[in-house]
Amino acid sequence: MVEQALYGALAPFYDRIYDSKDYRTEARRLQAIARRALRGPIRSVLDVGCGTGVHLAQFDPRVDRAGVDRSAAMLREARRRLGPRVPLRRDDMRRFDLGRTFDVVTCLFSAIGYMQTRADRDRALARFYAHVRPGGVALVEGWVLPERWRDRSIHVQRYEGPEATIVRLTSATRQGSRSTLDMHYLIGRPGRRVVHLAELHHNPLVSAEDMLGSFRRAGFRARILRSGSYRDRGLYVGVRPRDRP
Repeated sequence: MVEQALYGALAPFYDRIYDSKDYRTEARRLQAIARRALRGPIRSVLDVGCGTGVHLAQFDPRVDRAGVDRSAAMLREARRRLGPRVPLRRDDMRRFDLGRTFDVVTCLFSAIGYMQTRADRDRALARFYAHVRPGGVALVEGWVLPERWRDRSIHVQRYEGPEATIVRLTSATRQGSRSTLDMHYLIGRPGRRVVHLAELHHNPLVSAEDMLGSFRRAGFRARILRSGSYRDRGLYVGVRPRDRP
């Protein structure tokens, strides 16, 4: 039997699957972009769609950090990593309200791609805006840009460690402006039966201009960076003006 695992049963293995992802270098780049936008130091950061908390862990521990995610299983992993001093909230990015603002709000690893409609994206960006202080910045990594999608492609990823061997096979397809990732995982652990988990991800393919439109409707002054690791997905940089409510 194949178990459906969308950010649930797979959560304990999530960080092993992305073991090769260079979170540290990425966090350094994000912090440099944020400091330039702020024209000063970062004192507080909120990560929306924080998952297992790896990005938050890369920020200076002296920074006031917080996280929001919809998955209870992923947040359990984040709490193990970050400890009790970093507040984590289980909530929807379209509706959350922490009652405060931050210097920086991040939404990374394409978490925004699970907003299925323009109205969903607009609601999420409006919540980001509400949690960014005037003069603060939102950094949002988009889903794959339509012109960068590689249709009907197959990807294999492998992790090997003393506690587990994981193989993931992904089939990527497109129907109109919607993408589908059909992911299957084989997880082997010493002395246990091999587990087969599956995920099916449906994400809209959104143009840079449409995404920037959501930023602007929320009130941000926004631009997109499309270089290096962001050439396929784009990193959107939205600054909340100091002179707007």
